[in-house]
Amino acid sequence: MLDIQIRDTPTRDQIVALQEAMFPIQCAQPDPTHFFAPGMYLRELTVPAGMLIVGKTHKHDHFLLVLKGRAEVISEFGRDTVEAGHISISKAGVKRIVLALEDTKFVTVHLNKADSQDLEVIEKEHIEP
Repeated sequence: MLDIQIRDTPTRDQIVALQEAMFPIQCAQPDPTHFFAPGMYLRELTVPAGMLIVGKTHKHDHFLLVLKGRAEVISEFGRDTVEAGHISISKAGVKRIVLALEDTKFVTVHLNKADSQDLEVIEKEHIEP
């Protein structure tokens, strides 16, 4: 049984336990839209209101923008409510829980040194296994 309560700041182990508990009950995931520019990769994802997601762990710092909506972002380092107009640097190595409070459009911006449009190559470069 998971002991994460919405008011708590979870540990990394609790976040991973939540993710593992969610595997058997996964619902359809929103499809990201991918954009490429020389040396850059941008990923846009709209998360429907009420959806809870445990994000992947990134290897590198990158930009995070919220274009629409509002969401609660929780990690072992704390929690923030982000909304349209939010821009921040998402630090490498952080695992996050995201609860969309409204339909929320997120954009992440990454370096793409190989200038690849192969998503497997990009994920291998940016995402922890």
